[in-house]
Amino acid sequence: MLIFDEKKYAKNLLKKKEFQTYRQKDIERYILIRYLANEGMSTEEIRKELDKFPLIGCEYLDKKDVDIIYEKIIDRALSYPLVTGINTMIFKNEIDVINSVEDENARNLLFVLLVYYKWATTQQQLFFFSKHNNVKMAVTNDMDIWKYAGLMKLRVADRYRLCNQLILKGLYVEDNFKSNNYFYLPFASDAYGSGEVAICINNYDNILGELYIYNDPEHYKRCSECGVVIKKTRSPKKYCDSCAKEIKNKQNLRYYRENADLGKTQTVLSPVK
Repeated sequence: MLIFDEKKYAKNLLKKKEFQTYRQKDIERYILIRYLANEGMSTEEIRKELDKFPLIGCEYLDKKDVDIIYEKIIDRALSYPLVTGINTMIFKNEIDVINSVEDENARNLLFVLLVYYKWATTQQQLFFFSKHNNVKMAVTNDMDIWKYAGLMKLRVADRYRLCNQLILKGLYVEDNFKSNNYFYLPFASDAYGSGEVAICINNYDNILGELYIYNDPEHYKRCSECGVVIKKTRSPKKYCDSCAKEIKNKQNLRYYRENADLGKTQTVLSPVK
């Protein structure tokens, strides 16, 4: 499960008051714990918040056993820092390499791989330094990468075909270390490398959009609320779908509250019969 900004994800969990996945609930719980601890909550306060997201099966255990389970979960979650506020710098020479790839799907995949690689090599648990290759290698994450690259509609065989294209071009290198698959991108510059910065990513909601707006600014723009890249339309669209929905909900709530208050005032001022 790939979460680029755990703070943002945890705030959404608290807002919706439920986990967003079925199989990855443990990871979501860890993210929530790290966020709450980062906000200054004590272990007791974190535990109270976790009660709103109960563990399946704990209803059959006594309180002492449940407390032990939660204690282990909290310790495990806090063994890593909260992942948030990471800026990923993409250099112009890297974009030039990506744009040289003719196949659009392969080009999109390579860009997302670059963003993920640069982000992952800032996370201690996601990379190691390969003495054999003399480079940092990040753990592979095929399913999430394909999702961010917009390739989920393709057959799995076609997705791997795109990976093989990049391997044959010498743009993508895989290796195995301790039963895990890792990769690196030979053309990737160091995070603090020299050269002209083309893109600085701090909102990962639409990674591909960053490539699109760089290559074709005439047809793309940013959401006025969150800054995510959206496609220009004939209508004066200002917000992404998520922000538009949020703003509409706030407007509706304010309307209902104002009318409710007006109704109360009219009731009070009406003459008694």
